[in-house]
Amino acid sequence: MKFLLSILLFIAAIAGMFLFLLLEPEIDAYYGLPLVIGGIGAIIIFSWAGLFRESVTTYVIFSIIIQTAYFVLDAGSAILIGKPIWFAVLQAINFTIAGGLFMLVFALIYRTVKKENLVEYAGLYENNKFLVLALGISCLSLGGMAGFNIFVGEFLLYSFLFAIHPALALSAIFAGLVCFLFYFRICYTLMVRKSKDKVDLPLIVKIVVVLLTGAVVILGIIPQILLRILEVVT
Repeated sequence: MKFLLSILLFIAAIAGMFLFLLLEPEIDAYYGLPLVIGGIGAIIIFSWAGLFRESVTTYVIFSIIIQTAYFVLDAGSAILIGKPIWFAVLQAINFTIAGGLFMLVFALIYRTVKKENLVEYAGLYENNKFLVLALGISCLSLGGMAGFNIFVGEFLLYSFLFAIHPALALSAIFAGLVCFLFYFRICYTLMVRKSKDKVDLPLIVKIVVVLLTGAVVILGIIPQILLRILEVVT
């Protein structure tokens, strides 16, 4: 039941992002800086706090909050540089793909292991290489690693923030580093030690995981696809 709530929160976050973009509300430039500072602060606070949490459900919820904060940060930076609010569409699209992969794989693992403590998932890589590798790719993407889809939006974000003020860009980069540690902890935990738990997957689920993983990697390697989308919507 706890994990189901995190899934519903993920769906609500995605729906909220796209609804916000579709409504395209008029936001005064005065609110741009508070949104940027609030977004950076939320990323740092929840990423740092997550490093000391053991609950899997809490970890997933913090992940959703962090990525939503990136959306707010994108929207705030768009306001400050005079760009349309649709500049944040890259974060919404990338979070839907990488976040969807993250939630799907974690839900499959959680359903089988049925444990709430993250440490109890240690060593799952030993018997579940396919799933853990897919989860690792989603974590690296959500953490902003170069070569994966979310990095494209973050690179543009840092560039625009630097044009506004170098201090904002440096703060955002620091937040990104803490965020990366947050996601790297999951990869490290699942790949060390040994575990007897094995997750059996139906073929259709394997296909979905492969497609989402492929999208995360392809959109990172060929960022022109995302940049083209940004050009169209703005």
